[in-house]
Formats: sequence, structure tokens, C-alpha cells
Amino acid sequence: MRGYIPRVLWDFLIPGLSRVFRWRVQLDCGCIPEVLTRDDGTPPHEAQRKALHSPLPPGQMICQHDDSPPPPYRVIAEWGERREVKFPADPVEPPDDMDPKVWSIIRHDEPHISAFWKVTLACGHGEEAIAPSLDWVPASGPRRADPERIQQMSAEFEDAWRANPELQTERDREHTRRMLADGWPSPEPERLCYSCPHVRMISAYERVGWLVPRQRQSRKAASTAPTPSRYTLERRLRKAEAEAERLRAELDQTD
Repeated sequence: MRGYIPRVLWDFLIPGLSRVFRWRVQLDCGCIPEVLTRDDGTPPHEAQRKALHSPLPPGQMICQHDDSPPPPYRVIAEWGERREVKFPADPVEPPDDMDPKVWSIIRHDEPHISAFWKVTLACGHGEEAIAPSLDWVPASGPRRADPERIQQMSAEFEDAWRANPELQTERDREHTRRMLADGWPSPEPERLCYSCPHVRMISAYERVGWLVPRQRQSRKAASTAPTPSRYTLERRLRKAEAEAERLRAELDQTD
């Protein structure tokens, strides 16, 4: 079986497995998965699990369903760490799902570097936001377009929507209208949350046991116990010889 790791190699390839504890949890969607924690003292609803960009709030975990809703827009509540990414020039032809007029507005015709910031959304989940320039910091606040340019963009978007009603979903269209009404701020004050559609709450849990049975740990502990000193061994031997001599005397009396 590809990817199978024999149990005897677990401690060598994945250190610390002797501290991993198994739980069976029930989620508010009805699913009953099994989860792992470090040691058995922290119940699953108090532990944090990772999503795409940051840990989830305690008690939440990802459970994807085919009928999950699309990602919603959430307001940015907090700005975190920053990183830079290099990009090549955008192609002249727009993506298949984008109107050429819209593409002409947002397209980069030369290679560029963008700064990405980790953000925490109002829902408590983490995403990333693109800064308007490399020297931008959250304290600078968003940059907004010229009012005349906003009017032109609004007309262009409305024309594009009338020409192609399927150009954007109602969710994205309302988001675009909010950004236009706010002066097209950069960075945008809200982001799509890709965690919200798949996050579930732990409603109940039960203990399963240690991932590595404790009996196996005891044998390991015995095999790695330190060797007693020579003084200790001699003392044990004298005690054993005295006990043997006492037993011989009792046998002689019995005879």
C-alpha cells in the first residue's frame, strides 16, 4: 500500500506520537469525525485547528460538503504580517470569465511586485489582502480613486452588466457597488472568507484513547531505563545472599 508507514517506525518518522490522544467528535452538521490533540487534557472544543491562512477559533473545524454555500464577503477587522510576491505581466487577452473592458481597467501590462498582508476578518477567520503599493501600511488607510474616475467606472460596470447579466454573481455585483460607493478603496475593506462555508462547530465529543497504546510505552520505558550502579548491584546481591542463607536454615530445621 503506497504511503503506509509501519507502526514500529512512527516514533522515528513522526516524533511525539506517544503524546497524541484520539477523540471522536460530533459536529453541528451531523458528521462524526475523529480528531487528535496533544495529550489528553485539552478537550477538542478548546483546541485550535488550522485553516488556509491562520488557526480557526477554538471549537471550530473544517468539514466540507458538496452543498456548502459560496464564500461570503467579510469586513477586515485586523491586519497582521506582510510578505512580497513577484508577478509577470498580465496577458493581453482577458480570462475567459472576465469582460474585456473590466480587464483593461485592472490589467498589469508590466511585471510587478505586490505586498500581501495577513488579515483577520470580522468572523474570526484569516485571509490575505493585497496592499496598493509596497510602501503602504495599515496606518495609511485606504487610497481612493478620483470621483470623476469613479463615475466613469460605475457607468462601465453597469454597461458590462447589462450586456452580460452573467458577468458577475449577485454577491460579487453588490460587492462591486459597495466599493464604487466607497470611492473604490485600495486595499478593499472586505475580503472573501473561504473558511466560513466549511467551518463547523463541535457540539459533542468522547474520548477514544492514546494513538500509541500506553502498554507499548511501558515496554519502551523499561528498555531505556538507566543501568544501576555497581554499588547498587552489590547491595542487592548481599541482600539476596542473606535471604538465601535464611531460607537454607529454615529448610535444615524442617528436615
